Amino acid sequence: MTLRPFRAAAALILALALLSCSSGKIDRKALVTRNNPRIDALAPLNSLNLGNGTFTLTLDATGLQTFPEFCKDGLSLGTYSEWGWHAFPNTEGYTQAETLEDHPLPGHPHGIYAVQEGYTLTQRGKDAATWIRENPHRLHLGNIGFEGMAPEEIEGIDQTLDMWDGVLHSSFSWKGIPVRVESVSGGEGTDALAAHVTAGQPLPVTLRFPYPTGQHSDDGSDWCADDKHSTEIVSQENGKALLKRTLDDVVYYVSLRWSGKAALAQTGANRLTLTPEAGEWEFCVRFSQQPAEAPDFRTAAAAARQLWNSYWKTTGVIDFSHCTDARAPLLEKRVVQSQYLMRVQEAQHFPPAETGLTYNSWFGKFHLEMVMWHSFHWALWNQPELLRRQLAWYKDSAMPVAREIAARQGFPGVRWMKMTDPSALEAPSDVGSFLLWQQPHPIYMAELIYRSEPSRAFLEEYNDLVQQSAQMLAAFPTYDAAQDRYNIEGACGANESYNEDYTVNPAFELSYLHFGISVAQLWRERLGQERVAEWDTLLEKLAPLATSPDGIYLPAEKGPGVPDFEKGVIPRSLAAPAPPGGYINAQRGTRELAFTPMEPDREYVRATSSENLLAFGVLPANRLFTEEGMMKTLDRAAQYYDFTRGSWSWNYPSLAMNATRLLRPDVALRAITMDNRSDLLLPGGNNYRTERLRMYLPGNGGLLLAVGMMCAGWDGCPVENPGFPKDGTWDVRWEGLKPMP
Repeated sequence: MTLRPFRAAAALILALALLSCSSGKIDRKALVTRNNPRIDALAPLNSLNLGNGTFTLTLDATGLQTFPEFCKDGLSLGTYSEWGWHAFPNTEGYTQAETLEDHPLPGHPHGIYAVQEGYTLTQRGKDAATWIRENPHRLHLGNIGFEGMAPEEIEGIDQTLDMWDGVLHSSFSWKGIPVRVESVSGGEGTDALAAHVTAGQPLPVTLRFPYPTGQHSDDGSDWCADDKHSTEIVSQENGKALLKRTLDDVVYYVSLRWSGKAALAQTGANRLTLTPEAGEWEFCVRFSQQPAEAPDFRTAAAAARQLWNSYWKTTGVIDFSHCTDARAPLLEKRVVQSQYLMRVQEAQHFPPAETGLTYNSWFGKFHLEMVMWHSFHWALWNQPELLRRQLAWYKDSAMPVAREIAARQGFPGVRWMKMTDPSALEAPSDVGSFLLWQQPHPIYMAELIYRSEPSRAFLEEYNDLVQQSAQMLAAFPTYDAAQDRYNIEGACGANESYNEDYTVNPAFELSYLHFGISVAQLWRERLGQERVAEWDTLLEKLAPLATSPDGIYLPAEKGPGVPDFEKGVIPRSLAAPAPPGGYINAQRGTRELAFTPMEPDREYVRATSSENLLAFGVLPANRLFTEEGMMKTLDRAAQYYDFTRGSWSWNYPSLAMNATRLLRPDVALRAITMDNRSDLLLPGGNNYRTERLRMYLPGNGGLLLAVGMMCAGWDGCPVENPGFPKDGTWDVRWEGLKPMP
């Protein structure tokens, strides 16, 4: 195998980074506007987003948030900001120390882990774990909608989201009365909803403020708890008002501005109604941590236009309009709408949650192992500053906590937590506490940012984070003297079914550990420091990826569900119910195994696990596998992958990137289009997965990561547009994309 080193020639990197496969400049405005979301029916899953990336509103077909109960189980009508977090009073005085136990693992006989059930946790410890997982949670700041309307009274809906200018145009009739609404949010730093309403008669607007529910995946709105929070009119004069919101120890402010004559009245403990005298009027509602004036509609619209025009003019773009393949239009729509969704939901100053700022999946907390799918694309699509926002949180907020986690588990450096919030407190978990694949992410993030904007100052600023992340990684493998190799054991695999008690050498974690330590060594060289000799020994002796007898790479050498060809059995975890707020699809089994005898002459390895495909795709080549073996594995995976079912999660981008590296554009394209599954695409560009995950933004981010690679390739890529067939039907043109390592 010919290895592709991390240090490709600088000239080649620059050439690839600047390469554009278009024969002329792309009309970016035309590209964006032809993919604008359009709505013609009121439905719970038809909601659309406005916002600035750190603040997001979800709006229904009225252009406001008129029907929160109707949309509750769809894309609920939330108003969320990155600063809006709440915790219920800790009346029992729970502490994280009560969730810790000495949790022996293969290769790591002692380590203090934060668990939900564990081996020996007391009932109080379990209650403490539940409280910490649920608190803090994101705070729904309030609903803004028309007063007195019912869903069945709305007809003639014609709604378009202008993604280029950040304006939502809504037209409908209510009881025969024509209504037009232009809705905008503010620009950077202004968390607001502003609207221009034109109607056949004056239409009152109501502000409703809920108390949090603290539930796992709902709209965060308890409308029956007025006694637990308050809304106070602090001031009111000349078309302006200021409200003060108090929920337990959380205080924030809501400012209003309106045009013409209107009356503001408190119509409930946490409900206010603004009634205009004219059918045409404007208003703005702004949310803030400290008192701040709301802008008028024109100012808010200008700020939104500036934000979105700037974004679309500078981000990477891909134009599929010259392609003749029938799959091209849907793929272009998914790409452009994903770009909008990620920018409107996920430009935060810490990693985003699975459902962004729409509703409270996992209590609104974020999962650090998913940063790869949420955020890596920023640096490759010419927006490295948005990835750097998140990396700064790792360095400034999370490192002290991660250092403590590593120390109590017996490791040097830092060990990054799995599920957390802006405070970086680790959420106790019988899965997350044992994952490893989040550990190299900050190294990869730092490398992507450096490649986009190389500077010694950046290396010096983030080298400590890179080195401490690598220290923990290098200390995790255990040495097997009999085979003179290092193994990974005591870690839960990325798909969370390969548990930490039995899994040995998960494929993706092996490859990612190799990559992370290699990059850390490269950073040392860039700064004129000596390489760590012990790390080089580890890289040389790290166990290779395990294979089946017919040469297919396994997701792990050993683990639940992985065939044991020597013993002729398949070990399986016994089923167990998911704990409260727990594991998606209840994947997690018990710590006990059952063994199923293997049948002779039966093909047991289908290679459809993302573990083995991720080892080469999102990651470059290394000594742990051969490209020939990966090609056999890809062929097997392509044979058994179901391209007509499932959902647009991150498993299909994993397959697409693996196929692209192997120059198999036929497989890559089929993976990223799933046979043109338009039924999985919601009108606003969201990926529908399940009733609980009605949207799944890692699927959008994974799409951008994969399609960007299918265009711009990687260091040393021998062809243009490596992920697209060369049969003349895929004339793909792009600008502003950068190659992967």
